[in-house]
Amino acid sequence: MLNRETDSALDALAVEAENYVREAFALHLGLAPTTPTVLPHYLLDRYRLWLGQLNGEPLLVVAVREHMPGQGATHQFIKHRDTLRTELGAKVVLLLLDHVSTAIRRQMIERHIGFIAPGAQLYIPEALVDFRERTRRPRATPGDHLSPTAQLLVIATLLGDDLSQANQTALAERYGVSIMSVSRALDELEASGLAKPQTAGRDRHLHLILGGAELWRAVEPRLQSPVRKVRTVRGVLPNDVAPLAGESALAHYTMLAEPRIAQRALAAARWKTVQSVFALKVGFDFDDSEQIELETWRYDPSTLARAGVVDPLSLYLSARDDPDERIAQAAQQLLESIGW
Repeated sequence: MLNRETDSALDALAVEAENYVREAFALHLGLAPTTPTVLPHYLLDRYRLWLGQLNGEPLLVVAVREHMPGQGATHQFIKHRDTLRTELGAKVVLLLLDHVSTAIRRQMIERHIGFIAPGAQLYIPEALVDFRERTRRPRATPGDHLSPTAQLLVIATLLGDDLSQANQTALAERYGVSIMSVSRALDELEASGLAKPQTAGRDRHLHLILGGAELWRAVEPRLQSPVRKVRTVRGVLPNDVAPLAGESALAHYTMLAEPRIAQRALAAARWKTVQSVFALKVGFDFDDSEQIELETWRYDPSTLARAGVVDPLSLYLSARDDPDERIAQAAQQLLESIGW
C-alpha cells in the first residue's frame, strides 16, 4: 500500500531538484508525477516517478519510496531502470537522492547510474555530464537585481542575524536553500563589491563590507519584491507554514486597517506540496471567511518571519510600489520605523 506522506515528501524533494537544476545549471526539467499503467505493480509500489524533458529529450526521474540498502541496491536498480526505460521510452533515467553516502554515489558513478542530489550533484552518464557543487564556476558579474538567495542573506544581515561565523552548509540549512545557491550568492556579493572573500580552512563565510543603514542604501536599488505570484485559495494555513504578508502584515506593523481577506506568504518551491498537504482549493468563489490571498515568494518567507509575520524589510519591498497610496504610505512608515 502506498504511503501518501512519503509521496508528499518525495514530491517536495522533486521540486527542490527542479529548482536546484534550474538555478545551478539553467536547465528546465518540467517534472510531473506519473503512474503509468503499463508498468508492473512491483515497480509502481517501489518507485515514485516523474516525467519531464532534458534538452528536448524525454526524461524520467525516479525516487525509491523505501530506504535503499547499500548492498546490491544499485545492481537491482539497473535492472529496474532498463525496464522503465523500455516501457516508458525515456532516453534519460535519473535517480532522485536526498541524503546518501559518498560511497554509494561513487558506486553509482562507476556503474553509470544517473542521479540528481539537490544542492550537491547532477550526474547524467548518457550526456557525459557530471556537475558538482564543488566544480569551479566562472566569476559572477553584478546584474540589475540581486539573486533571491543573495537578497535573502543581505536582508537577514540587515535584520540583525550574524552570519559571519556560518559556513555555506550552515547557511543553506538555516535558510532552506541549496549549498550551490549559497555559493553562487557569495560569488555575486563579492563581484558586486558588497562582500570580501573570507575562508577558515576549507569553509567559506559571508563577510559583508557595509552594515546597517549604509548597507541598506547601497543595496536597496538592487532589491526586488520577493512576490512572484498571488493566488486566491480556500483553506487554513498555520503561521509557521505561511506567515502573514501583504496588508495583513502591514496591519500588524503599522496602523493600516486589517484587510477583508487575510494575506499570507509561502516559498514558491513549496506551493504544490503545501497545496496537497493542506487541501487548498484554487480559482473558485468563496465566502470571505474561507479565502486567503496567498503570495508565493522567490525565497522562503518563514526563514525570516517574526511571530508568524513576514519580516519588515521583505514586506517593504513587496509593497513600496503598490498603486494603492494607503499601502505605499504604510510601507514607507514601516521602513522609517526600522532602527539600524
